[in-house]
Amino acid sequence: MIVAIGVGLLGLVLIYLEFFVPGGILGTLGGVAFILSAILFAWEAGHLWMGVVFIGVMVCLLLVSIRLALWKLKKKPALFASDAQSGYVASSYDASLIGKEGEALTDLKPSGHIMVEGERYQAVSESRYIKKGEPVKIIGGEGARLICK
Repeated sequence: MIVAIGVGLLGLVLIYLEFFVPGGILGTLGGVAFILSAILFAWEAGHLWMGVVFIGVMVCLLLVSIRLALWKLKKKPALFASDAQSGYVASSYDASLIGKEGEALTDLKPSGHIMVEGERYQAVSESRYIKKGEPVKIIGGEGARLICK
């Protein structure tokens, strides 16, 4: 019976770790160990009611393990992820440019490049084709691109 309980607890730990380590191998091994523990316990117990109680307790522990893993997953996404990656944004536009005017360096059909205060920026036209050299006004931004008209 001790072996069955040990194998069952090992299966629970492997299933818990599967939430944090990608691949599916730990979850599969944990599931196999979980089922093997139920079979071993039923074989060693001799009484049906002991096997049913063991399976009930193991299922309850499995549910607790899953709930704990999901709770921990909300706090830190993976065991190998660093805290420095939290809230990282790949690129963003310069919000101080909204309302300023510039010149189209390329045709904006609808995207291209503009020049504002001597700096080159990626831009997208809000509604129409803008020819190279035409004046543009920045009205917003999305990602790394400015939106102009």
